[in-house]
Amino acid sequence: MPRKFQLLWHRRWYARLLRLYPKPFRERFQESMEQTFCDACRANASIGRGFFGLVLWLYVDTAGGIMNEHMRLLLVRHTRIFRAALVTLGVLLIPLWGVFYVEGWNWDWHGFAVAGAFVFSAALTYELVVKGMSNKAYRFAMGLAVATALVLSWVNFVLAVDVSLANFMYFGVVVVGLAGAAIARLRARGMALALAGMAIAQILVPFIALVFWKTRVAPGAAVPVIGLNGVFIVLFAISALLFRRAARMDAMPGCTRRHLRR
Repeated sequence: MPRKFQLLWHRRWYARLLRLYPKPFRERFQESMEQTFCDACRANASIGRGFFGLVLWLYVDTAGGIMNEHMRLLLVRHTRIFRAALVTLGVLLIPLWGVFYVEGWNWDWHGFAVAGAFVFSAALTYELVVKGMSNKAYRFAMGLAVATALVLSWVNFVLAVDVSLANFMYFGVVVVGLAGAAIARLRARGMALALAGMAIAQILVPFIALVFWKTRVAPGAAVPVIGLNGVFIVLFAISALLFRRAARMDAMPGCTRRHLRR
């Protein structure tokens, strides 16, 4: 009788300990874990041993499982934030290397903070947008679009020595993309049009700045400026084509998509 009372008492406390597991895990395994606990205690009692050593070990083992399960759930819930943070850390290693080995590269903590904010925002945006998206063309197109917009913003607002009205026009290119993405609700067909709009806006910026506003540039700098704009135009255009391909793949029947992947 005393052993039966002890078993009930220990089972009651073990059940309370199991409540510390996350709810999904608890709903699936609590009943079977309680039964396993009781079976182990009964088997121990049948050979004339006490409960204390076994119960203590089961409590410690279960407490470790609770901590591991909560850590696993935390990583699953925030895995996108962790990935964005890892990408940011990896990118920041490049300027950190430059501080030590490149002459004239004198970044202070402000520079690293601004760069980290830019890269982390872009990486997290990509992670959130492609969440649950299996279309590889869409994922690559979104990655290229976000990376190109990040570099465009960085060149015009961080690396620029003198921020002028022309630099703010380049910010308008990013705004065109954001507005287009909002209107398209991130659908592939609409995103193709949004990226095409960004490419067109990128073409118009140097044209307006040099032809209509007569913006002065340093001797010999016009060709590099136009060439750099051309690079951004090509990247936005490639992203638009990839979004268009993603839209076509989404429109295909499932069996056709699997055949093309093979």
